[in-house]
Amino acid sequence: MKKIQRFIPLIIIVAIITVAIQLNVLHYLNFSTLKQYHQQLSDYVQYHYWLAVLMFCLSYIVIVMTSIPGASIFSLLGGFLFGSLIGTLLVVISATLGATLLVIAVQLAFGEGVAAKIGNKVKFMETNLKHNAFYYLLSLRFLPIMPFWLVNLAAGIFNIKLRDFILATFIGIIPGTFVYVNIGASLTSVFAQNSDEFKLSALISPQILIALTLLGVISFIPAIIKSCKKGKNNG
Repeated sequence: MKKIQRFIPLIIIVAIITVAIQLNVLHYLNFSTLKQYHQQLSDYVQYHYWLAVLMFCLSYIVIVMTSIPGASIFSLLGGFLFGSLIGTLLVVISATLGATLLVIAVQLAFGEGVAAKIGNKVKFMETNLKHNAFYYLLSLRFLPIMPFWLVNLAAGIFNIKLRDFILATFIGIIPGTFVYVNIGASLTSVFAQNSDEFKLSALISPQILIALTLLGVISFIPAIIKSCKKGKNNG
């Protein structure tokens, strides 16, 4: 593949980001916009369900692929429009696809060239991503101590196997996604109050608290699995 061709996917991503900035798309990716147009969106889903699903998934894929801020509000939207279970499934699939496309674009453009230059500065990340890719990525997804987009870029720069990246991302973002989507599914009651002031406390339910607790517990699973695996190998 010629050198310029390697950069085409990344150029497309940058072009999309540029257009989004020029069109001031970020101005609309907020809760106020969702509240203002929630009835129109809900009606559209009712009459054009599968087209709405397609448009939602494509939009989410582009948002994640370009790392444009807005995934959180779209997760809420997914829950509001499609419910907790379907919304979670759509968000997880779309987020995984978007992240994978970004990783592929970075890998094609830079290969391991960038990793060789910055490897010493982030040696701990390189070591974990190279030798414990699946478990390390799974931990970062379960407990998002690093921004989602940064993990995607790192996976691309350090040339992580796509199989490990896809599985870790798909599995790892399910708990956090369910929390956001479940909150989104509760927005109907919030909008019904017709209050100008949005309070997160209005969305907190026992189900949400249980989900948050489970998320914290699940974040330890990768470390436990890895420890058990080491114990078997040593034995």
